[in-house]
Amino acid sequence: MDFYKRKQRWKYILFTVAVVISSLSIYLTSSLENSLEESNIELEESINSLSQSIETLHNNHKTIEKQEKENMELLAKAIKNVSKMGIEEIGDFSFSLEIIRKNTNIPLIVVDSIPTLYKNLTIPEDIENNPKLKNEYLLKELSIMRSKTYDSIIIDVLPNKVGDEQILYYGNSDILKHTDSMHVFTIEKQLEIKEKQQFTQEILNEMKWYPLYQLSFICLFFLLAYLIFNAARRSEQNQVWAGMAKETAHQIGTPLSSLMAWVELLEHNEENKSMTIEMQKDLKRLETITERFSKIGSKTELNPENIEGIIDDSISYMSKRFSKNIHFKKNFTLSNNIIYLNKVLFIWVIENICKNAADAMKGEGKISINCTEDDKNIQLYISDTGSGINKNIIRTIFMPGITSKKRGWGLGLSLVKRIIEDYHKGKIYVENSTQEDGTTFCILLPKKSDSTTS
Repeated sequence: MDFYKRKQRWKYILFTVAVVISSLSIYLTSSLENSLEESNIELEESINSLSQSIETLHNNHKTIEKQEKENMELLAKAIKNVSKMGIEEIGDFSFSLEIIRKNTNIPLIVVDSIPTLYKNLTIPEDIENNPKLKNEYLLKELSIMRSKTYDSIIIDVLPNKVGDEQILYYGNSDILKHTDSMHVFTIEKQLEIKEKQQFTQEILNEMKWYPLYQLSFICLFFLLAYLIFNAARRSEQNQVWAGMAKETAHQIGTPLSSLMAWVELLEHNEENKSMTIEMQKDLKRLETITERFSKIGSKTELNPENIEGIIDDSISYMSKRFSKNIHFKKNFTLSNNIIYLNKVLFIWVIENICKNAADAMKGEGKISINCTEDDKNIQLYISDTGSGINKNIIRTIFMPGITSKKRGWGLGLSLVKRIIEDYHKGKIYVENSTQEDGTTFCILLPKKSDSTTS
């Protein structure tokens, strides 16, 4: 019984464990999410930094490209100036020669009809001494340079003579090539980091739902465990109750048969007639109790019965056995009093509730039984003027082992609930209960019912 009394405590413990596990899971997920957020911010900063580097490299490329073009233009002038040496020109050409000499990093080829001058080209050693292969190599490099139409400068040595023009072609220096490589590498690195950032963002978007998923799964798990636990416990209870009830009926049946035989013998003596009449009533009562217990746990038939007549019989029986200071009041407003019931078990329900009401009123007060109806149900209200039910147990009053009495097993209302809900497919609950106004139980019974129920 102590286990059932502490059932609510077990519920709170299970709920607390569920909350702790959920909170821990959500905390770990949140920590991981925060770490990913920080990582995402770092990736964003890296992308911004690389964007600045790309912009710097692009500007450097433009600057170096412009400087190299200016250097090539200056070099073209120097070549043009040197080309005039010996053509009726007298002067100091050392400056022009110095400009040509200092160009050590920009590859160039000067041509008229064929390549006449090249510089800063890395010619393979195996073709350096082979004029034909060397010329083919120069023409190939020249073709590459010509593809860059903006990288050519005309050197007009003799302006008035057609066919004496020379053209200077040049390529990118090592510095410019390195800058281009760095530019390409930085762009690729930026794209790689953007892919990582996108992947991280996708994970973050998915993880926003993870706490909800985790909480749902944990709640589902505990709900399933709770339902299985309750179903197993209830099944065990049902078997215990049914076994106990049948065994009680069996144990009562044997001495009851013997007592009935003895009463029959006593009836033959006229002096015992008044005594045997009362004994017959008590034996009938014991027979009814035996029948009640025998029906627990077995298939029960529901027959059309007059509910008002059943209530009248119950009141008549209880008024003779309860205190004279307890008064009964009945009020029925039904269009049809016939309803499907198991008479024996239903009388047990009424007497059980009224017996608890009489105990709560301590032998003095009023018990009211009111019956109304709606489209689907018969509504039976049983009220007393007692001291009400303790608020600590009112929500669990129908559970086995729960009682407000100092003596008692706490099984009466549990059996009442079983009879109403399992056998009659109805519902019973505490409508209200206060210390000032007493307690009101409400029983809902369907107007239509199957003829039998298990």
